[in-house]
Order: sequence, then structure tokens, then C-alpha cells
Amino acid sequence: MNRQRHSHLLLLYFTLAVFMTACSKDFDEHYYPSTQLEDNIIEVLEKDGRFSAFVGMIDTLGLRETLGEAAIYTCLAPTDEQVQSFVRDAGYQTLNEVPREQLEQFVNYHFINGMYYAYDLEKRYLDANTELEQTRATIFKTRASDKIPGKSIRIFAPAFFSRQQEDYSGLFSTGGSGLMVESAQISETDRDIDANNGVIHVLAGPLPVLPRTDIALMNDPETSIYSQWMEKHVQYTLGEKDEYGWVDTTLYKGYSFGRNLADEDVRSTLLVPTDEAILSYFEPYMEEDLYNTIDSLPKKVMYSLLRSTIISDFWFKTDLVRYDPIWRPIVGHPESILDVSTAITGSVPASNSVIYKVNKVVESPEMHSVEGGVYMKFREYSQWYWMFEHTNLEEGLTDILRYQHAPKTVLLQSDELWGVPLAQDMNEDELEYRYMQCRAGILNEDVRTEEGFRRKYYPTEFGYVYYEDGKIYDYTGNSVSLVSAAPTWERGNGAIYEIDGFLTPMNKLDTTLSVYSLMRQDPELSVFVNACGRAGLGAELNLTGFFSYTILAPTNDAIVAAGLHPELLSGDELKAFVNAYIIPNRYVFSDGTFQGQLPDKNGDLVRVAGEWGSFSITGASGNTVMPSEANLQGCNGVIHKIADVL
Repeated sequence: MNRQRHSHLLLLYFTLAVFMTACSKDFDEHYYPSTQLEDNIIEVLEKDGRFSAFVGMIDTLGLRETLGEAAIYTCLAPTDEQVQSFVRDAGYQTLNEVPREQLEQFVNYHFINGMYYAYDLEKRYLDANTELEQTRATIFKTRASDKIPGKSIRIFAPAFFSRQQEDYSGLFSTGGSGLMVESAQISETDRDIDANNGVIHVLAGPLPVLPRTDIALMNDPETSIYSQWMEKHVQYTLGEKDEYGWVDTTLYKGYSFGRNLADEDVRSTLLVPTDEAILSYFEPYMEEDLYNTIDSLPKKVMYSLLRSTIISDFWFKTDLVRYDPIWRPIVGHPESILDVSTAITGSVPASNSVIYKVNKVVESPEMHSVEGGVYMKFREYSQWYWMFEHTNLEEGLTDILRYQHAPKTVLLQSDELWGVPLAQDMNEDELEYRYMQCRAGILNEDVRTEEGFRRKYYPTEFGYVYYEDGKIYDYTGNSVSLVSAAPTWERGNGAIYEIDGFLTPMNKLDTTLSVYSLMRQDPELSVFVNACGRAGLGAELNLTGFFSYTILAPTNDAIVAAGLHPELLSGDELKAFVNAYIIPNRYVFSDGTFQGQLPDKNGDLVRVAGEWGSFSITGASGNTVMPSEANLQGCNGVIHKIADVL
């Protein structure tokens, strides 16, 4: 029996050994060659004879030992003909004329950190769990040296072309197949050449060294305007300190708009409008003689539009169209205003970015809203522009994330009507008050929804303003006039209109302007005011900030005529009497904006109907009254004096 068990164990061991040998065959063929490898990458290239120019470059740079012994690499080997092609394309006659830095960049670009056989490249792509991970699986990093940074480089395996051929065509305007590095084909027969410090793939065609994003855009004739705008935002910084405290005095290029496109380690995707698209977008403002050239546009406009085109990391076209996972530029989610599938017209090859040329300007959230009018017309509204830049006057005009801007109408003053002092010359108190004056002209409605201004009370941050016959009145009775009934700027969420002066802002925290204080100042309301105080509501009606009220204040004569004696009431009866004339929240004006029923502070329904001369209020008892004096504004509500009781 023991002999039989021993036989079974031997059979099982033999079966497993055969199985494991078969499974590891592919792996061993790649990583454990049958003979010991004596030659490194440089020696293999040198013995082959087809790469003498490339080896000569390596020796000229003194990199033979570094590339042959110091690290593991995947070498994308260029033949002598391809090296000569590089020399000619760089504008030189011989290899000796090429500057050392350019030579080193070329050599580095043909050495990828790590060892990747064709099998590995395919497997890396196929093992990716999501479509976006498959896109990112094509990205590798080339060798870096001293002050020449490594570049991102994309290698496309055969499986990529079966799944994402459209993406490759979108990048290089041609189809791809087999194994490719950027736009260059890797030889079908001369690949996976072993060396003791890596693997060699022979290139079947030239592999151009892709430029950095900023340089690529400079070189493309269709993106010159965008490139010029970028260069207006350049900033240079010194390098870091070394271990001994010495500062690298090299000036490194960067950008001030939130993403350093001049850094090879920062990967991005850009939706760059072509020159034609930019000129088409700004043509109306050229016709208005606001600007002589496209370069004279405000820097703020350029800045905001640049930020709306730059997306973090690499995204291919199908990734952008799929919008899963969600992508977004530095600001906003422009999918609501841009159809990527139809907007992309071409690409600009670059090392650290996927650059797509698009046929329309990707509007920034600011330019998509009423806020953009101040920036675009800064030559006429330079004081408002200054206020936008140095205060938070623009707050609430733009939804910088979803483009779902709140409706607004901006009443502003042109520079001619601003007066003195200028904003930049004001002291702190003057500037704060001017800020409030400007905010008093920002209406929380888009008047165009009612086909323009109408006789109505419009809400602002600093009280309601009243419009009638081309004039806007603030709570003091002070008025300004519309310069024109036509807006000077329009966007989806609102419009800008010019006015000839400043409105008086209501101080929202000034208790002397509360509805209770205003009633106390009116001798015709003394009986009702006393009742409010005795009912314990005086302090509440004096609160400012969060709470607001609509007061239907009966005059002394109305109370006497009705035979009422509030002074004889007490406790719950007195409070119920007063509460019947108070409606929580301030939204009842006689302009007819609200029609319907509202609860008073007792919870009973009060009906509001009509407007202006026909404006009426019906109490819970069914008695209907019309205000004797309507729309008296306080900082925490509105008062309607009534000559009858409810």
C-alpha cells in the first residue's frame, strides 16, 4: 500500500513539473535566455554595424559606461539613416555641427527607463482595468540627465489599435498598427534584442524628439495667438538648494495660470482654439473699436480663457467624449458649452501634453457670464475692472464650476461718469462705501426675462431698488437714469446696463432702518407700535441680518374707526392681534410680483392680489384693505400702511 501511495506521489510531481515548465515558457524566453549575455546595450549596437552613428553620438557625449552599465533600459535604436534624418531635420549638414545639448536630448529620448519586451508592452495595456487606465498604460518615461529632464513618451501595442485606433488617428492624423512609439514604427523582425542591461527594439522609421508643450504651440502656425497669450504669463524661478545649501542659479520657466506647461514632469491635455477660432470669437469687439489688435485684449481675459482649456494629465479623444470618469480644466466643467466630439479639428504633438486643436473658443466661466463684460470692456469700465481685481465686487456673478450662473443685471457707471476720486486713490472707508454703492446696482434678476425693465422693485444685496420710466430709485428716493435702454453686454445669465450715477446702499445691519424703528418714527402708527412692544415683538422686528418681515401697519385712525382697543388686550390676545399684521419674509411689494396666499405670524392665510392702484390684501377674516402708503423699505423688511383693519 505504501509502494502504491509512493507511485501516485511521483506521478503527481511529474505532472506538476511538466505543467509549470509549460506555463513559464513565455516568461523564460523573455527574461532567462539560454546563454549568458555578455554584451550590454552599447556593445550589442556596436557589433551590429547598423547603429554606428548612434553609438558615435553616445561616445561623443561620454555616455558609453552610463548607458551600458549604470541602469536597466529599453533602447529604441535608430539606424544610421535615421540619425542622418535627424541631423538634416535639425538644420545641420553633419553630426559634428549639432550642439551637445541637442545630441544628448536625442540620445536620452531613445532610452526608456526600465526593460520592456514587446510582450510586456502588450500585457501592460491589456492588464489595465479601465478605459482611461488603458490610455495611461501607453505612457513611459525617457532617460533624464543633469539639466535635461526625461520626457513622457507613448508606446502603442497592437491591442491599442484594435480598441483605440480613433485616438491614434486623432493624435497623428494617420492610422497605426503593430508596435509603435509615438509616430514611429518599431521593426516587426528586429525587436526584443537582448542585452545584459536591457532590451533593444530597432526603429523602422525616424523617431522625432517631441518638443515641450510651450515650444510645440510656438511652432504650430494655427496656434500662434494661444502661444503668445501663454508667453504673457511666463514666470522664471531659481532652482532648488543642494545638500550643501548652494542654490541652482538656473532660471526655470513656469507659468502663472495654475499649471506649468514648461515642466516635463507635469502632464496635461489642452483644448487649444485655433487662431481662426479666436479671431472669430473676438471679431465683434474689434468692430466696436475696443481693441486694435488681438494682443491688446485685457490680460485677465487671456488668463481666464487659458485656464479653461487646460486639463490635468493625459486624456485621449475617446476619454474626453466618454466623460467617464469626469474630466475638467483648471476651472469649470465646459461640457455644457463644448461638444468635444465635433470641436476637435487636429492635434499638436508634444512630449508633456496631449494638445487638441478646437474650432471654437472654450469660454471660461467668467467670460460665459455677465462678469465677462467688465473684463472685455475694461477700457470703458476700468474702474469697475479695478474693483473686480482688488475687491470681491464680482462675487456671485459667476459659477466657476458648473457654468450655472445666477441671473443678474449689472447697473454700472462708465469711466466718464465714475467721478473722482478714482477707486485706486480712495482711502479704506471711501473704497468700502463705493463697493456698497456698486453692489447696490447689481440686481438679483435678469431683467431680460421680462423683455427689459418694467415698473417694479428689484432685489439687490443692499436693499430693493425701484424702476419707473427710465429711472432707478433707491430707498432714500435718490434716483439715477439709464444711459440707454439697450444693454452694453449680454450673456446667458444677464446683461450690463449703464447708469449715470450711484445708488444709495442700505446698510443691512443698521437698526435705525429696521421696520420697527421706521414705524416708531411715524406718529400715525404709534398705537400699533405700542401694541408690538407690549406683545414682546419689538426686539424681534428690530433684528437685522437673517430675518425679514412684511408689515401691514394699521394707522391710528384705522384702529380707532374699527372700535378696537389694543391697550386693553394682554397676553395671547394682544400677540394674536399684532401677528395678524405681520407676514414673515420680505417679498410683498405692490408691483404685482407676488400673487396668492401667504401665512401671517398666526399661521392664518392672507391673500395678496393686484398691483399698484389695484393692490389689495385680504385678511383671514375676509376683510380686504388697500394700502394708504405702500412699499416703505427697511433694512429687514417692507411696510404697507393701511387705513383699515384686517
